[in-house]
Amino acid sequence: MAEATESICPKGWTLPNLTQIQSIGNGVPTYVPSFSPVLGGYYVTAALYDENGNGFWWGSTAGREAPLRYYLRYNGRNLLNSDVNRYRGNYVRCVQKS
Repeated sequence: MAEATESICPKGWTLPNLTQIQSIGNGVPTYVPSFSPVLGGYYVTAALYDENGNGFWWGSTAGREAPLRYYLRYNGRNLLNSDVNRYRGNYVRCVQKS
């Protein structure tokens, strides 16, 4: 699956891994202004859900079990992280490779 997570971003960029997600989404609201996240929900089976309650961004790390993948969530105040079914439609936020 690494090919898919890298091909979605421009050359030299990738989806953040779990360590990078956790460094951003630790529940502390101080990072929010520099990231400027927006609420926008997620897609499942061509329908939009939770568009005014949360924003979701994919990470590159597989979740605790298949077919889960880690993501970053903004709830209007804090940035948090967890894993969810990878077939859900979340946003992507590419980070520059180091």
